[in-house]
Amino acid sequence: MHILIAHDLTPEADLALQRAAQLARQLEGRLTLLHVQERETDPQPLRERLQALGLPGAELRIAKGQPSATIASQAEGVGADLLVLGAHHKSSPELFAGTTLERLARSSRIPLLLAINRDVSPYQRALVALDFSQCACAALHQAHRLLPSEAELYALNVFEVAPSKAAEQQEDLDLQCSLFSRLVADEQARLAPPGRVLEYGVRSGERGACLAAAIAERRPQLLALGKHTRSLMGDALLGGMAQDLLRQPPCDILISRG
Repeated sequence: MHILIAHDLTPEADLALQRAAQLARQLEGRLTLLHVQERETDPQPLRERLQALGLPGAELRIAKGQPSATIASQAEGVGADLLVLGAHHKSSPELFAGTTLERLARSSRIPLLLAINRDVSPYQRALVALDFSQCACAALHQAHRLLPSEAELYALNVFEVAPSKAAEQQEDLDLQCSLFSRLVADEQARLAPPGRVLEYGVRSGERGACLAAAIAERRPQLLALGKHTRSLMGDALLGGMAQDLLRQPPCDILISRG
């Protein structure tokens, strides 16, 4: 795996760099550190950060241009398999729209990992928001790829229904549970490397509340979401919630397109 970490000289980027390095070691992959210059800066501190990681073959790339477009172009140009970013400035969540993170979440053709966890030890708990779409299944497989063999991977499906109509739709919920069970079995058989037993569940209710409850109960270190080709999280499970999750992430977030 070739991991590209985009570094903007902030403490948040330093934290993301540590996660990128951990994954490169775990997966025996390559690491490239990219810095997009908006003004002339001395690259030596970045060279020192990279050398301190002790990763063989790690590379520093300096580029100029509009950050999100340049990062996307560089990621595709070097053949990166995963793009890692740090958080935007947490003190101003209302200014999230238009940030480099938001633009890349919309446009990146490769999986994007927003790394915010201060504990950068290997992931032990991950949750994937899984529906029947290709992009959600892709997110499941990408999350599986980033986990060590002993880590837990939980697949959540939401059957969205108003509480007042829950009793009327019990038959539909039973069907949803049956179909989701088959989907999980099919996807588990396709996991590479094989061997992981997927935990899964279906929740009935409002999608945001169901996801928030699952996050509170499971306490994932990684949350995986699928992204449709033409819009950020247009699928039935999450809809516009993805931007809220990226704006105020509860943990590291992996976004993968189908």
